[in-house]
Amino acid sequence: MPNGVLANRELVKVANKPFDDRELDQEAYEQAEEHFRLVQTRLPQDAVEAVAREVVRRLAFRLPRNLSSGHMPTEEEIDLLCEALLSNDEVAGDRIILAARRDGIEPENIYLGYVAGAARRLGVMWEEDRVSFLQVTMASGKLYRIIRGLRHVLDNSLNLAGPEKRSLFALVPDETHTLGIEIATDVFRRQGWDVEMVMGEPHDAIIAMTEQHRFRSVVLVAHSERMLAALISLVLAIRITQPMAYIVVAGNIVDQVEDVSTLVGADDVIPDIETAVGRLGAIIDFD
Repeated sequence: MPNGVLANRELVKVANKPFDDRELDQEAYEQAEEHFRLVQTRLPQDAVEAVAREVVRRLAFRLPRNLSSGHMPTEEEIDLLCEALLSNDEVAGDRIILAARRDGIEPENIYLGYVAGAARRLGVMWEEDRVSFLQVTMASGKLYRIIRGLRHVLDNSLNLAGPEKRSLFALVPDETHTLGIEIATDVFRRQGWDVEMVMGEPHDAIIAMTEQHRFRSVVLVAHSERMLAALISLVLAIRITQPMAYIVVAGNIVDQVEDVSTLVGADDVIPDIETAVGRLGAIIDFD
């Protein structure tokens, strides 16, 4: 294989080889897979479509912090990757991306070239009605799953992202109950935490803040089940922009939605103010 580049014929072979999951963060990979499955079974179609569009958009236009001058995939390679993602073979796309990694292609080029390139192509195909809503939803889920499984490799600069007690507390967009998050912020700050509080901001502004700062944890606060779709979109976007951050759900939605952390793809929940400080410390594993 010349210069470590995956030729098109090799991509076709790779997509049909047995899948080796030992190269992945298996826990994150399986969590992402379960998350997407639940989203498709528990949310109405318009909400599922919004989630799929959010994943495609974030993956398509998120640029790595550093870009090497190494190999970038050809149009034909992106076509083959998209074909694999749209196929009935659940892991054909995974095999192509893992093979690129094994072939020595830099993580930044895998992200910007393969993942972002495939996401952009899928978005165009969707807009032009060349693929169905269901096809793009399945393909975007596969892309999200693989970048979660490779999170340490694709964004290892964030592995020790910021001080342990640096956290973002964000009220889900359109949520109007602010007292709980204000009290929680005050409690955490009194205990020595560096907490940034965000209320009344739209989705993109919250995500922009996570991209600009290194938060070890992000606490998303919602108080009713009607915030579920907005909460899921936030979690997905933060998983893409801050892959190593711990994401926690708080507010009354914890009591209203069964197993809400699994459904939205978070790491855990904070059920009450009284135990909040100790629980978040335990979640991110420090004393």
